[in-house]
Amino acid sequence: MQMKTSLEFIFSIFLIITISIIMSQCKSPKSPKETPAETNDTTAAVEPEKTNVAPASEKSASHTPLTLIITNLATATAPVTVGVYGTKNKFPDPKDQLKEFKFKPHGKTLKAKITDLPFGTYALAIYQDVNSNGKIDKNLLGIPTEPYAFSNNYRPTIKAPKFDDCRFDYNAKTNTVKMKMIQ
Repeated sequence: MQMKTSLEFIFSIFLIITISIIMSQCKSPKSPKETPAETNDTTAAVEPEKTNVAPASEKSASHTPLTLIITNLATATAPVTVGVYGTKNKFPDPKDQLKEFKFKPHGKTLKAKITDLPFGTYALAIYQDVNSNGKIDKNLLGIPTEPYAFSNNYRPTIKAPKFDDCRFDYNAKTNTVKMKMIQ
């Protein structure tokens, strides 16, 4: 078995530090509203935790809900926190989210619908709070020990994702986002 070279070792340490920095930005708020999620095709009622959306007179609300399909959950019951970012928000800063939702899955795949989001361009940052302590946990090296994901199934490598890495268009024809949790 061949030993890692010093360059590979340094790159591995750099990658661990970068991921820990990214995940330190993914914290849940002090009291998010928990919303039941669906595992079938029925719609779940969803309440946003915080809203920085322009009034209805400035933006027209969509009539087709945004459907989230999140696979590879660590447990069938731990809450999943979804941070929604618009084009003007600082992604993935949890202090500058457009909206935040908390869903309670009923299986290893979460299917939920967000009904109060206007059509537009967004990015998502999510995590599953396996021990329900209100934050994403990390080990001594700062590596996340709880599952997380970004829209477009973006997998961070050396640096935090940018909005353009995770952006998607939400409209009447494109209204489903599929994400796989990174564990």
